Amino acid sequence: MRPATILTVAVALGASTPAWIVQHPPLQDLPFHVATLRQIYSYNDTTFGFARDYVLNLGSTQYALYYVIGTIFAYAVGVIQATRLMMTLYLAGTVLSMRALLLALDKDERLSLLIVPLLVNVMFMFGLLPFMCGIPLLFGSLALTIRFFEAPSIARGAWLSLFTFALFYTHVVPYALFGLTFIFLFPWSRPRDWIAHAAPVVPSILATAWWTVLSPQGKKSAGAIEAALTHVPYRDGLARFGQWSIDIFRDSTDEWHFIALGMLALAAAGLAQGDPDRAKPSSRAMAVIPIAGTILYFSTGEWLGDVWLVAQRFPIPALMGLIPLMRMPAGLRGTWVTACSVMLGASATFNVCEHFARFEREEVGNIDGAIDAMKPQKRVVGLIFDRASSVVNNAPFLHYVSYYQARKGGIVQFSNSGALYWPVRFRPGHYPPPGYRPEIGWEWRPEQVSIDEIFPYYDYVLSRGVGFSPPAGTFHLIWKDGPWSVYAREGL
Repeated sequence: MRPATILTVAVALGASTPAWIVQHPPLQDLPFHVATLRQIYSYNDTTFGFARDYVLNLGSTQYALYYVIGTIFAYAVGVIQATRLMMTLYLAGTVLSMRALLLALDKDERLSLLIVPLLVNVMFMFGLLPFMCGIPLLFGSLALTIRFFEAPSIARGAWLSLFTFALFYTHVVPYALFGLTFIFLFPWSRPRDWIAHAAPVVPSILATAWWTVLSPQGKKSAGAIEAALTHVPYRDGLARFGQWSIDIFRDSTDEWHFIALGMLALAAAGLAQGDPDRAKPSSRAMAVIPIAGTILYFSTGEWLGDVWLVAQRFPIPALMGLIPLMRMPAGLRGTWVTACSVMLGASATFNVCEHFARFEREEVGNIDGAIDAMKPQKRVVGLIFDRASSVVNNAPFLHYVSYYQARKGGIVQFSNSGALYWPVRFRPGHYPPPGYRPEIGWEWRPEQVSIDEIFPYYDYVLSRGVGFSPPAGTFHLIWKDGPWSVYAREGL
């Protein structure tokens, strides 16, 4: 194994440290994913009682692969560790898949080190893990496409078919970016090769057609595409580009790392001037991802049906997609860029770990004690008045009630199980009050939740911060520690 390969693998593994450094990484939707993985893995386990109130929806969700692989991991290491492994697949896998793409383009694999400061980004901090896991599959699928078009074989075609099918069932946004790039890579000048070269992507195209035409969420999303093509004012879009890409912490350390990355990229481009460029012509197609990502960021809206953050998902793949367009300087100049890339990646990863550790140490509080205070298989509503953090910019406590479900089963609200796209849904007739999915933004407005909506249906109220004052005869306080409080229904 070449020294550059050993270095890249080591950096990739080091980049996955944020997934393991703390018990509660401050990812906003992470509790959703942990609880959903528990529901799938333990669906028929009477200890949790999920089969009473939920049905599995894996056949209709476009996020299926994340939970299928996560469930396989859970059989070996448990639900919590399986979630960490899924985060590792994204963090380390993105570095390694970028390396594979660079090698397929005959570019220097050391350029993949530049992606490390971009790995922990705003969408990752929102906890959009299926979307994030689609990014390494995107770059891996492009690498396989280039290899297959150069030297078609049954084995290469099978791998490309598997990767693109997996990419679609991980997330539609990376799949769409792959499709656009595939069109520009396709050998249009050789009509006799069209059928053979297109064959590997047919299964994923058929899956796309089936999902769009036959699945409830696919039909709803397809019907909402026109409404999603909303022009974003360019001034606002430019001003918020950083907000939706690299601005993850309350302090400025993330911005400084991004500035350092830009300076290093410019230095590499300058130092490479005059060196021969051995990159393949297919490298030109790599401009599609940053161009398409930028266009779609400005031309799509925030919502696609009931799916949030549509336009906001494009800045990060656009930034990452610039790396295959770069060049590594030769000789000692390249060694200097490589050393700076390693140091910058290590600094960015350490910075993330330090912030995660501070969040765990200073802000999480005794959430485990709150969960211990509640009996298993109960109905629990989370009213999170104090959902923000002084460390990260998102709302990391918003969905902490899902940690109860991950440990003790039962029903929790707010949950995504009312959404058509979620892999576990409420059984018909088993929705919590008011009997259907709460209005969008319900979890953000706990002060507007009336006592009639939660009493007498829920057994417990998990509250963070000040704001819940139950009338006499409804709920009473049974446990409190710091910002966390647990209220039990009278008579429980």
